Amino acid sequence: MMNLEKILKEDARIWDEEILDYPQLFELARTYDKDLLETLFSNKDSKKKFFIQVGDSHVFKYNEFRFYLEENQVNNSFTQYANKIGLSSQGEHLSDSTDYVLDWPYKDCVLEGGMSSEEDMDTFIEKKVETTPGKMDKSGNVISTEKTEVTFSQAKRKREEIFYNNIIADKEIDRLLDKKALKNFTRYTAKGEEKVKEIKRDEDGTIKENLLIKGNNLLALHSLKEEFAGKVKLIYIDPPYNTGNDGFAYNDKFNHSTWLTFMKNRLEIAKEFLREDGVIFVQIDNRMFPLLKLLMDIEPKLFGRKNHLSTITVKSKAGGGVGQESYLFDVCEYILVYAKDFNKVENYLKFVKTPLAENTTKVYNNIIENFGTEKEIKILSGGNAGDIKIFEHTNFTTKKLNKDERTVINYFENFENIFRTTNPQGGLMKRVMPEIPKSGLYSIEYIPTKGRNAGELYRYYFLNGGLLVWLKDTAVKDNNTKSVSKLVKNDNLWTENLHQGIANEGSVIFKEGKKPEKLIRKIIEMSTEEGDLVLDYHLGSGTTAAVAHKMGRQYLGIEQMDYKENSSNNRMHNVIKGDTSGISKEVNWKGGGDFIYFELAEYNEEAKNKIDTCKSYKELKKLFTELTDYYFLNYNVSVKQFNDQLLDDKDFQELPLEEQNTLFKALLDNNQLYIPYKEQQDGKYNLSKEDQELTNEFYGQSKAF
Repeated sequence: MMNLEKILKEDARIWDEEILDYPQLFELARTYDKDLLETLFSNKDSKKKFFIQVGDSHVFKYNEFRFYLEENQVNNSFTQYANKIGLSSQGEHLSDSTDYVLDWPYKDCVLEGGMSSEEDMDTFIEKKVETTPGKMDKSGNVISTEKTEVTFSQAKRKREEIFYNNIIADKEIDRLLDKKALKNFTRYTAKGEEKVKEIKRDEDGTIKENLLIKGNNLLALHSLKEEFAGKVKLIYIDPPYNTGNDGFAYNDKFNHSTWLTFMKNRLEIAKEFLREDGVIFVQIDNRMFPLLKLLMDIEPKLFGRKNHLSTITVKSKAGGGVGQESYLFDVCEYILVYAKDFNKVENYLKFVKTPLAENTTKVYNNIIENFGTEKEIKILSGGNAGDIKIFEHTNFTTKKLNKDERTVINYFENFENIFRTTNPQGGLMKRVMPEIPKSGLYSIEYIPTKGRNAGELYRYYFLNGGLLVWLKDTAVKDNNTKSVSKLVKNDNLWTENLHQGIANEGSVIFKEGKKPEKLIRKIIEMSTEEGDLVLDYHLGSGTTAAVAHKMGRQYLGIEQMDYKENSSNNRMHNVIKGDTSGISKEVNWKGGGDFIYFELAEYNEEAKNKIDTCKSYKELKKLFTELTDYYFLNYNVSVKQFNDQLLDDKDFQELPLEEQNTLFKALLDNNQLYIPYKEQQDGKYNLSKEDQELTNEFYGQSKAF
C-alpha cells in the first residue's frame, strides 16, 4: 500500500509534530493548493493514484484523493457507516466536511463523529460568521441565519476522526421549539399520589402550582415560556461542569465549544422567564468558570457585563492531603450572579438570616423589662443634629439572662427589649458621653436638621456609661416558627463548609452532584420573598425544589435524567411528608403542601431510550422494524439501503455496541423528540384523553388548537 503520510512529510503545513492534520489536508485538497499538488505529483505512486493524463496535461482526481484519505483514516468507524445511510449536511457526507461547526441557534450538543472531550485538543480559536437568509420564529426573531466556523490550530489529536457536531435542519427548527404535549400528570400530597383534577391559577391566570417536569430542559423551557415568561424572581442552576469524568448520569463529556453552545441555548430562553427585577445564580467549577463568564458577559442575547452583580466563591471541599494529584488542591466552586436588568434591581441581595449562634446569645444577654420614669435633665447643642435632649430614667428594671434562660422562646418573646452594651463611637457620641453619668439608665433624643436623615427622630439609650445595642437591629423574628434569626451581611466569599455532611439530605443519594440545602437557602433567602417563583432547569437531586418548598416559595423544576429512587420526585415526596434533614430544623419544617409532576410526552426520545436498553446487535436488529414503522426518521436516511446493506454487514456487526447504538439513534429526527401540542390528538401517538385534556388546561386552552 502507498504510504501517503511519508509522501506528505515534506509539507509542514499539514503536520502538528508527528500527527497529520487531516482537516487541514482536506481543505488544501479542496482548494487545489499548488504546493500540495506539486508534492503529490512529484511522487510516482501518488501521481499514478491521484492524477489522470488528458493530452499533455494531468488532472487532479480530488474525489479519488478524498475517498482514499477517508477509507484509510476512519476505516470501520461510525463515520463510514453514517455515509452509507445518507447522513449528510449541505449536500456532503459528514466525513467530507473540513469545518468545525458550531450551529449557535439550536444544536443540541450531540457529538457525531470524533473528539469526545476537551483533552483531545489544545485550541486557538478563529471565528468568522457567515450570514444566510433565515426564517422568522413566532417571536419575530430570525433563526438559523448564522454559522460560526471555528478553526482549531495546534490540535493534538488522539483520534484521527473528523470532529463534527449534529446540526438540526433549518426548516425543522420551528417545529422543534413548538409547545409539547404533556402526560402522566400526578399530584403529590402528604397522603400520597392523587389524580390532577385542576391546575390552580391566581387572579391574573398565572399557574400557582409547584411543578416538577421531566424532559429535555431546552424544549421544556420553550413549552413553559408562554405561561411563566417574566414571572420568575430567581433562577438557580447547577449545570454539568464539563469535567469528562463526573460520577453522575449527565452527559458531562462535552467539548468546550459544544458545552458553551449547550449553555447559551438554555440561558437565552431562561432569561425570558425572569421578572424585570429577577436574578440568576449559576454555579460552576474553576475549569469552565472563565469561559462561562465570558459567554454571559459578551453574548448579545444573554445578560451582559453591566448586569453582572457578583461572583461568589464557595468552599465546596475540604483541603487535600498527601497523595492528592494536584499540589494546589481545588476546594472552591463559583457562583455567577447576574440581574436581568441592573437598573430594575433595588437591594437585589438582602441580609441573610442565620440561627442565633452561641457567641451571639452570650453577648445579647440583657433584657430591659421596663424603662421606668423619665425626665428631661439637659439640652445640648448638636450642630447639624439639632438640639440634643438628655433624659434620666428612674425605677427602670433590667435582667441578665443566664445560660438556661437563653432559649429560642425567650428571645422571641422579648425580641424588642434584648440588648448588649458597647463603647460609643463617632463625633456626636463623643460630645454626648461627658454629659452622661456612669451609673444608671439615660437616653438622648434628637432630630437632624441636615442630610438625608433630616427630620427623623433618633433615640439612643445608655446603661452605666455603655451604649445599648439592640438585637432587633441586627436580627429578625419569624412569627410562623416562633424563632429569631441573626441578619448577616453578605459578602462573596462563603467559607462555611456548607457541603459537609449532606450525603443523606432529602433521603436521596446523588454522588458528585448534590448541592447542600443550606447553600440554596442562603441564595433563596437573599434574593426572594415568600411566594416568589424559583426556577431550576438542571434540577438533579431536587435540592432547589426542596428548599423552596420548605421556605414557602413557588418552584419550577426540570430534569431529563431518571434517577429512580434518588429522583427529585421522590425527594419532594419526602419533603411533603415531613423530611427532617437539611434546613428542616432551622426553618421549623413539619411537612405539608403539594406539587404536580408531569412529563413531556415522548416520541423519538422514547425510541432513543429503547435503543439504549438494547444489550446486543441481535436486539438492535429486532428493534429496527419498529423504528422504521412508528417513529420519525431523518429525511435523508435511506432505510432500504440500511436494511439491505448494513444490518447483515459483518463489519457493522463487529462494531462496539456503543457505536451501533449511536448509528441507530442517527436514524431518528431530533426535531421529533416529543409529541407536538398541536398534534396530540393524532391517534398514532396513543396519548390518553385525560393527558390531552390536562395539557389543554395547562396551556389555558379548552381545546388543542
